[in-house]
Amino acid sequence: MSLVEPPKHVRHKPVNTNEKHKSRLGAQDRIALLVTTAIGTMYAVYLFAIFMAGWMLWQTYFNGSPFDPYPFAFLLFLGNIVQLLLMPLIMVGQNLQARHSELRAEEEFKTTNTSYHDIEHILKHLDAQDEELLKQTRLLESLIKASG
Repeated sequence: MSLVEPPKHVRHKPVNTNEKHKSRLGAQDRIALLVTTAIGTMYAVYLFAIFMAGWMLWQTYFNGSPFDPYPFAFLLFLGNIVQLLLMPLIMVGQNLQARHSELRAEEEFKTTNTSYHDIEHILKHLDAQDEELLKQTRLLESLIKASG
């Protein structure tokens, strides 16, 4: 006979949220995540800075007849095109990353909740064992006093 009833909650079996998230992604989602991950690095910042500095140096000093003289209207046009294309794509990628984060948080909550219930069950079981040990100790003490 058990001292404490077993837990009645449904046991949560942890899952790999990375695999779960990847299995839900389509080809377009994968492309959006790839671009978001690539553009969201310092290497992309360095690349854009080098490109812009190179363009300005080329048009100012190294090109005898520049087709894009200062204030570099064509460079600004290219920058705006890149921004117009990348901003929505990056927002889609960030939404996908947020969905992954929500999956992870939900999984962590379920696992923590299951652990909490298990710990509660263990503590109740230990309390019941402590009570039983105290009863047995008192019984032994009374037997020792009665025989002595």
